[in-house]
Amino acid sequence: MKRLVTAMLALAAAASAAPAEVVVQRWGVGGRVQHPKTLTFNRHDQGREMRFDLSAMPKGAAVYRARLLVNRPGYHGRAFDIVPVQVMAGPPAKPDTGPALPEIRLKVIGQPLPVAAPHYQWLDATEAVRAAQRIGDPGLSLLIRKAPRFDQKTAVLEVAFEGRLADPPAQVKDVKAFYRDGQVFITFREIEDIGLGKETVTWGDLATRFKRLHYTGPIPRDEKGEVRYRVYQHTGPITPQTLAKAKLLGEVVPGSGYNTRLVPGGDFIKQRPKAVPLRIAVEPGKPLPAGYGLYVHTVGRNGNYHYAVLAAADGLENTTDVGAGNAVGPIQQRRVTPQPVLQRDVVTKLRGAGDYHEQWYSYWAVPPQANRPLRYDLAVGFCPERMARPAALEFTRGHTWGPNPEMPRPAPRPNVVISMSTDPVNGFWTGIHECRDTLRGVEQGKWQPFTHNRQEALIRWARTRWPIDPQRIVGSTGAWGLWEFRRADLYSYIHGWGMPEITKGFQCWNWGRGVWGPPEMYKGVPDKSNPWVLQDYTTWILANPTRELPYFQVHRGWGAHFEEMGWPPFPRFVRAMMDTRRAFSMNSTAVSEAMRQGIISIRRDQSLPALGNCSLDDNIGEGDLRSGRAFGQINGFLVWESATTVDEPGLWQVTCWLWASGRGAAPLDECTVDLTPRRCQQFKAKGGQKFDWTNRTCADGKLLQSGQAVADKHGLVTIKGLKLTKAKHRITFRPAK
Repeated sequence: MKRLVTAMLALAAAASAAPAEVVVQRWGVGGRVQHPKTLTFNRHDQGREMRFDLSAMPKGAAVYRARLLVNRPGYHGRAFDIVPVQVMAGPPAKPDTGPALPEIRLKVIGQPLPVAAPHYQWLDATEAVRAAQRIGDPGLSLLIRKAPRFDQKTAVLEVAFEGRLADPPAQVKDVKAFYRDGQVFITFREIEDIGLGKETVTWGDLATRFKRLHYTGPIPRDEKGEVRYRVYQHTGPITPQTLAKAKLLGEVVPGSGYNTRLVPGGDFIKQRPKAVPLRIAVEPGKPLPAGYGLYVHTVGRNGNYHYAVLAAADGLENTTDVGAGNAVGPIQQRRVTPQPVLQRDVVTKLRGAGDYHEQWYSYWAVPPQANRPLRYDLAVGFCPERMARPAALEFTRGHTWGPNPEMPRPAPRPNVVISMSTDPVNGFWTGIHECRDTLRGVEQGKWQPFTHNRQEALIRWARTRWPIDPQRIVGSTGAWGLWEFRRADLYSYIHGWGMPEITKGFQCWNWGRGVWGPPEMYKGVPDKSNPWVLQDYTTWILANPTRELPYFQVHRGWGAHFEEMGWPPFPRFVRAMMDTRRAFSMNSTAVSEAMRQGIISIRRDQSLPALGNCSLDDNIGEGDLRSGRAFGQINGFLVWESATTVDEPGLWQVTCWLWASGRGAAPLDECTVDLTPRRCQQFKAKGGQKFDWTNRTCADGKLLQSGQAVADKHGLVTIKGLKLTKAKHRITFRPAK
């Protein structure tokens, strides 16, 4: 009998010690909360107070998580400085609409609420709620010392606490997770059928379920209820009893399986209602089934982890139904470089040239390739039968007006072509501030070249998939951006319209203010983190005359909007290029044709001539379309022969001439031009060193010119007034004896 009583007492003790359930509820002014009219705002000398009445939460209940959810308009904003405070004895605070009384009532009891990584979409209020509990406060007072504008009516406090859950919402099913290339792909069947029971839906169908589309995913209408899916990670199995210790990785909206970047026509309701949306594939070439959601987690540390997906309705989360249907693991994972995932392979039959492949991929990027975890689209075009081995790689932005990949037409090209998504709005295809579209403030981060960090990562990936020649990587800049210009160590040449100074042209100026924030936002910021400084390439090349650059083939772009955006900076930029003796051409049909014929083949490891002050150059004025010749040519009729260029210690030779026939033919039979050897691999000159030079016709070896040139302080040696004709000329440099 004694043993039976002891056993019963032990069972009772064990039952009483069993952990309570996790309850997730919301407090706020109204709307989708379980506790409306529990948020008030009061004014004080120290700032504004947000007061949440948490008396509905069981006294002494353990707090597992608390999130302050606010809506901040705009791309950028100041940092939130919100701290938990204790209400002390003193005169009562006035309502938010009244005058503030001398502050004697608030005492700071904790640290400012941090913005939660990695998505930065909410403020972590967990320690703030716990601090209020410790002082016996039945609510939570938060002092807003500094903050950007936000919608007070929709601000809510969501708390996960110890309690008993009643009436949980439906739970997700068929949760699966697998690891590949540094990422865990988690899929699940959603609790509501966004696709209206159809295997194939149109954007017109989905318009009844989504307010609009965002590059991060759809924005649900939430008319009948706010459904969201919470993704958790834990070192052990996730159950109702261990959920409190699991980490909330992120929150997923309904319809996360649809690609909301690649939307035909841009407006899924009005312009293309019959277009069929693409569903994302996590296994190569296999789109997710209709009705399935997706979350991709980039691994932060090695090990074995478990994952679970839980449904929440209006913030109330189903934390009791956690088991085999929605919890998986362990998943063995390692921190390695993520790789793109093939979505589809579009094959075009080329007449007499085999198949042309245009492969589309999804790429889930994280810092430093994106300011937060985001999915991007990527396209790769190649023709296996015509591909050179090794092949040049061209990274193109197309016209660059849109944020998505813009690929050239299928053709039997020998190179590989890649195009990718940018960060909307495009930020001149250079980068954005870390705080963009997050709750971080401009003071809490910096501008970074995320676009090109991602582009360079994809170049490294492409070199593992195709036989890429690292000496022939080309940047096609389109009408925006010129960041590749800084990377002569990566790109052999760049071509396009580019944008050498965004401060010229009011459209560029206004666009820059919108995507980066105004220049005053970067006051005191180092130049390396200031896009307004970094995007002024004219000043940069003048300050770095010895730095080698990719060859720049400038050609007009009709998307450049001329005077208000594209043309004004070019006269100054061209002058700087010539003054610092850089290799480039502008609006040159001859150079394009010589490249097409293989006469010019620009490699990063091969020297080439820098030409300037040609007597056939157009007068391009000073940036006003009414002066000089708008979109004129510079070095437009001059070509050289890459294969016969000699670059040796003590000897440099090149064959140059005026293009003589067809498109781009020179209008006159001869010209004068300055010539400087650039990107020399072995031929070196010291400041003040003298060089003998000769100019001979290739056909008969006749000496047309000779002279002596002295290297300047930067080690650049230049022939001034070199005479060239439509016959080939052999130009030779040797150290003077």
